[in-house]
Amino acid sequence: MAKQLVTAALLATTTAVLSTGAFGQSLNLYGNSGLIDMPTAEPQPDAQISGTIAGSKSDRRITLAFQLTKRLSASFRYTELNDWAIATNDNDRGFDVQFQLIEETDTLPGVAIGLRDFMGQGAYGAEYIVATKKVHPKLRLTGGLGWGRLSNSSNVADMRVGANAQGGVPTTKQWFNGPVGFFGGAEWTTPVRGLTFKAEYSSDKYAREVAAGAIERKSPFNFGLEYKRKDAISFGLYYLHGSEVGLRFSTAINPKRPPSAGSLERAPLPVIARPVNYSTNTDWANQPSFNATARKQFAAVLKEQGLAVEALAVNGTSAELRIRNNTFNASSQAIGRAARAMSFVMPPSVEEFIITPVVNGIPASSVVIRRSDLERLENDAMGTEKMLAAAQIRSPFALPEGAEYQPGLYPNFSWTIAPYVSISLFDGSGPVRASAGLRASAEYSITPGFSISGSVTQRVFGNQQDEAPPPSGLPRVRTDRALYKKEGKSALETLTADYLFKPGPDFYGRVSVGYLESMFGGVSTEVLWKPANQNWGLGVDVNYVKQRDFDQLFGFRDYDVVTGHVSAYWSVNRGLTAQLDVGRYLAGDWGATLSVDRVFANGWRMGAYATVTDADPAEFGEGSFTKGLRLSVPLSWGIGTPTRKTYAIDMNTEARDGGARLNVNNRLHGLVSEYQRPGLEANWARFWR
Repeated sequence: MAKQLVTAALLATTTAVLSTGAFGQSLNLYGNSGLIDMPTAEPQPDAQISGTIAGSKSDRRITLAFQLTKRLSASFRYTELNDWAIATNDNDRGFDVQFQLIEETDTLPGVAIGLRDFMGQGAYGAEYIVATKKVHPKLRLTGGLGWGRLSNSSNVADMRVGANAQGGVPTTKQWFNGPVGFFGGAEWTTPVRGLTFKAEYSSDKYAREVAAGAIERKSPFNFGLEYKRKDAISFGLYYLHGSEVGLRFSTAINPKRPPSAGSLERAPLPVIARPVNYSTNTDWANQPSFNATARKQFAAVLKEQGLAVEALAVNGTSAELRIRNNTFNASSQAIGRAARAMSFVMPPSVEEFIITPVVNGIPASSVVIRRSDLERLENDAMGTEKMLAAAQIRSPFALPEGAEYQPGLYPNFSWTIAPYVSISLFDGSGPVRASAGLRASAEYSITPGFSISGSVTQRVFGNQQDEAPPPSGLPRVRTDRALYKKEGKSALETLTADYLFKPGPDFYGRVSVGYLESMFGGVSTEVLWKPANQNWGLGVDVNYVKQRDFDQLFGFRDYDVVTGHVSAYWSVNRGLTAQLDVGRYLAGDWGATLSVDRVFANGWRMGAYATVTDADPAEFGEGSFTKGLRLSVPLSWGIGTPTRKTYAIDMNTEARDGGARLNVNNRLHGLVSEYQRPGLEANWARFWR
């Protein structure tokens, strides 16, 4: 009953989250592009994210699939095995990838190559090459060659197995090796709107399931009916291997397609163009009261635009406005609105607008815009790209002499109370665990860059505390997380003093002291070198931390460690970023983490990461090393109003002690990068919004 309840809970969660967009090609029982069990060569629409729950007599599969690029897709799957097992486990967690080698044309079929369950323990391990062709507007044909599970072999020894007893290691020596099987099938769009019929010849003989008596395979043929609605809901009913019935439910979302058209945000100010014969007189700059008067005007105007004034420095022909963006998820939108406000407030003689976004007390960059360009390009058909080419993006300098801060900014106390939801996906105890409650947060900003902040949580309900701690041969820096949830029902989540500073024009620094996260407290230091106009940067962090008591109050346990990394950041292009971290992790293991993320102009991020350390796979436990998929969803995308709140989801095969990194707030690259050239370019399309 517990498993059914967990699956039902995940079904409800998936339906609520993935409920907009429109399906592309149909999905199979594995949650990927396919017929019934077999794959097809058709990718889903670019950036689509789909969630699938499928079940039959022998298993129940829960899959999240990502179309990472137009040709590359990846998926993460949790499977409950019924009446059979793999390496003594009654569940399996695995990754699939597929790459389209050839796009379909009028004469040629689409061709794709894929790996199924290539880093799990081999329950569904297979490789394939597949071709798909639309031969009629309502008929698609598919044929392919498969290895492993798809080899048409009834010999259990031919099935893929993990590279070691713990699984989680790519079985590269086994890929495209051994017996080869043929599979194929057809998909016919019926006259009934939204209804399709599928038939396939499956090369999977279910050798393990048959050997265990979990199923009876009477036929290699599978048949199915699927119904698809426009709102991205899809149902499937199948007759499998001549002996049983299978069911599938899928839903999808696409970051490129918001749930509602348009936006509910306030319209921007118009650019106030100067008259043809405007005055170039600069006597106003000598008036002692001008700065205070202008700051008051900016405060009033920008408040309506969702921004706040940090400081202002002016002279006769140039003005620097430092702003806080507490509203817009798109950094360029904040810059554009500040520039319009400057055209509204500044006297005509000011030609150079310098807009400096300030994050947690430190300036992230300075965007220099000529006022005449702003006036000239506002209504230009190519004004967006032309403005990006004309603007200068540079590292900020010290606040100019004579600049004045907005009164009331420092010191300042703020607090919030809000509900929270914590979700754990695909751990060894089940596909989903969740907790919900209240979080109270407070921050006291003393001077620019120096603050004291903290948060306390009160769990109201949930089951994250019921997870069975997995075995581990390493110091338990993460695998005791259920004990923290259990004993920390009322918890001091964080309590830190943070100092953020700029030691030089291209450098940023941070020192944090206190209870840094729910499991560790201590001292964390970081330095980042990142020129604002450059697409790469380097950073280093060094931390001395001690493990906190399970109740998450003020006590500590005996374990302490020095941990830290050297990090390289690279913005490959406007939509792709990469990060490499090399150093020592919380369990004392040494290694490296590679992360790759796709970034969308509306704030969505989807990516993958992998960490390899010198921890022995047997000590690490199931999974052998850390890897996973992650997703960050901006709340503004769903509600249609501007907000900087995001919701992050992390999916990995097993959260273990090896490769675990400190979760400290205010990491420097995350704070400043969105306001530097790569981050601004990624969403520059919203400059005029």
